[in-house]
Amino acid sequence: MKIAIAGATGLTGEVLLSILPKSRLSDAELVLLASSSSAGKVLENEAGTHQIQELRDGCFEDVDLAFFAVGDALSAEFVPQALEAGAKVVDKSNAFRLEEGVPLVVAGVNDDDIGSARLVANPNCTTIGFAHAVAPLRQFGIEEVVAASYQSLSGAGRESVNHFWAEAGKALQGEPSAYSESAAAALQVIPAIDQLIGDEHKEETKLRLESAKILGLDAERIYNTAVRVPVLVGHCIAIHLRVSGPVDESRVRAALAGNPTLLVLQTGETPTSFHAIQYPNRVIVGRIRVRDGGGCIELFTVSDNLHIGAALNGLLIAEQLVL
Repeated sequence: MKIAIAGATGLTGEVLLSILPKSRLSDAELVLLASSSSAGKVLENEAGTHQIQELRDGCFEDVDLAFFAVGDALSAEFVPQALEAGAKVVDKSNAFRLEEGVPLVVAGVNDDDIGSARLVANPNCTTIGFAHAVAPLRQFGIEEVVAASYQSLSGAGRESVNHFWAEAGKALQGEPSAYSESAAAALQVIPAIDQLIGDEHKEETKLRLESAKILGLDAERIYNTAVRVPVLVGHCIAIHLRVSGPVDESRVRAALAGNPTLLVLQTGETPTSFHAIQYPNRVIVGRIRVRDGGGCIELFTVSDNLHIGAALNGLLIAEQLVL
């Protein structure tokens, strides 16, 4: 089997290459694709030693499976070429997620949606952690969702991470100060991710529309504020659900325990972004509270946006596509 990875030099591509050797696709021949500026470079990691090739017309011949971890425009251009060449495709971009007939899949939540599809969209990293935590609670009749996502710098790509280190380095050169402009630049909390359209940023729209498609919820009853925080890896979400019937905490915990991807913390244990580093393949859930006479459920989730929120979910989809 031949597997192509478009965007192999990006953060998600790197993680995918690190977990492929431990997967059921470990014996595949790899074709690593990136921009012309990276073409010719040699990449050495757990998947072996490979020379980067340019992502260009005609590069998907004889490829059985193609992963895309590139921007929307490149996916829109090259995914059809990969399909035309006969490959099955897992695409991480936003280009096809909401397109009718294209499954949008969180592995372990709505795998049956894959069916006989040759193109499967990998959801936004925040959506994946959200869907894992909310899916088991649909049995209580979800009427409304209010969420606030606290998203790490790596979700914005390598440039954002490099900017953080550069500004942090400047801050550490002088006497530490709570009012250092360099420290303030590196450690900002910004409740605005991606383009603002109307009163909603695109990152907020993604969670709302993607979750509705995956979980069968009413998109008009999902409200989200997306916040960029100075954390390198690990997306967190505070979730408030209004449900149709009264429930208690024990029933909520029992429902969550039914999803093996979740790591449900005990009462009094606090989920933090550090848990994402400790458990990159799990979604950690804590701060579980039931309020308003059992009509509201509150919880806090943490997940590694590069592993389970991107590369691992895509790999699990791929295994179902080709094995």
